[in-house]
Amino acid sequence: MGSLVRGFSTLCAVLACSIGVVQAQEEADTPEKKSPEELHGDVETLKERMDVAEGALEKLNQLKISGYIQAEWQHFDQTTNPQGRALYSDARRNAFLIRRGRIKFQHRYQGLTAVLYPDISERGVVLKEAYVDFGLLPDNELNLTVGSFNRPNYEVEISSSNRESTERSQVTRAFYPEERDLGLMFTYYPTLAQGFTPKLQVGLFNGGGAIAASEVDSYKDLIARLTFPVPFGDESPVQIDLGATLYRGGIPVTTDSLLETVDGKTKLVFNDATGDWRGWGNRSNVNFEGQIFLDLLPIGGTIIKGELMSGSRPTAATSAGASTVGITKGSDGKDSIRIVPGTAAKPVQVRNQMGYYAYFIQNFGADAQIAVKYDYFDRNTDMEGAQVTSSGDMAVGVLGIGGSIFIKNARITLWYEMPTTEKDSFGGLEDLKDNKTTVRFQYKF
Repeated sequence: MGSLVRGFSTLCAVLACSIGVVQAQEEADTPEKKSPEELHGDVETLKERMDVAEGALEKLNQLKISGYIQAEWQHFDQTTNPQGRALYSDARRNAFLIRRGRIKFQHRYQGLTAVLYPDISERGVVLKEAYVDFGLLPDNELNLTVGSFNRPNYEVEISSSNRESTERSQVTRAFYPEERDLGLMFTYYPTLAQGFTPKLQVGLFNGGGAIAASEVDSYKDLIARLTFPVPFGDESPVQIDLGATLYRGGIPVTTDSLLETVDGKTKLVFNDATGDWRGWGNRSNVNFEGQIFLDLLPIGGTIIKGELMSGSRPTAATSAGASTVGITKGSDGKDSIRIVPGTAAKPVQVRNQMGYYAYFIQNFGADAQIAVKYDYFDRNTDMEGAQVTSSGDMAVGVLGIGGSIFIKNARITLWYEMPTTEKDSFGGLEDLKDNKTTVRFQYKF
């Protein structure tokens, strides 16, 4: 009986200890209650962290990174260039290359936009654009752009990632070399009526045509372009945009004569221009452009567009360099003055030129597209037939045909070009063995 009582007592003691341990554990696990002041401090800390995160996110949203890669294969029918052609003179029969590797850094903040736009390929790294855009009026009605950027022109402003043909037209590349230039430009979008908002661009540029080119004179090129829609209404299946451009600039003429084409021959003529602006105006052209957008077929939209450019270009220029004075040591070890003669000036040759291009484009939904393009460029409108003795005066027409397939961010383009050149003996064009095939693979991000 005594042993039974002792066992029962031991069991009760063990149970009591277990209950105490459990209660102690529960008390330890119970969180300590905070005062209202402590809770308020925690809320403020959390709010500060959220503000920091939102600020970082806002800064990230101000920066946009985009670009595209174009890897392609080119094939030329010819392997030599006996005529020294100004176009399609590549001696490689076929080649793989990175045509463009573009990445654009764009930062926007309170009506301001800054852009850095390099091109990266196997040929190196070239900065294509670097500019700042200022919004001067609400809703971007008036903008000021300063830096290196596209000059105002329809085919120049179309991104190479969106253009139907693989390259720009001959006349565009001749009148707007490198597409971009250093300068400033105002862009104005006045709303004159409902559905009618023209676009006016007026810019002043160095005229060098490349961001890496140094300015060599005080002359500037003035470009003014006006484009406007024909007001058919938003519901119309036909939309038309028209435009005109005036380009006026030039390079200095430091000699008393220049080269011009007179009666089909290149002759040295007297330069009657005087004063500090001699030569300004020898680089000028007038353009007329138009785009027609048709939504008439069930398979997709149809586009017809083109542009005519006519003007003059100085095609050679070497300004006279002044004589320089330096010090050199003679054979006796003494210093002596040495005069280095300046570089003789070469006459500037001014050619009247004309060119145009026209596209016919048929879209098949958003997945495919075919296009036909013809572009023509006459490098000297004052010569023809037997008068043409060099590729610098030759007219070339190029018929291009091709298509693209769009797969999400990718685009595959096949483009075939058939150039014809001006005959040397009489008028008209002849077809040489110089066709070009391009297969391009593009990824845009």
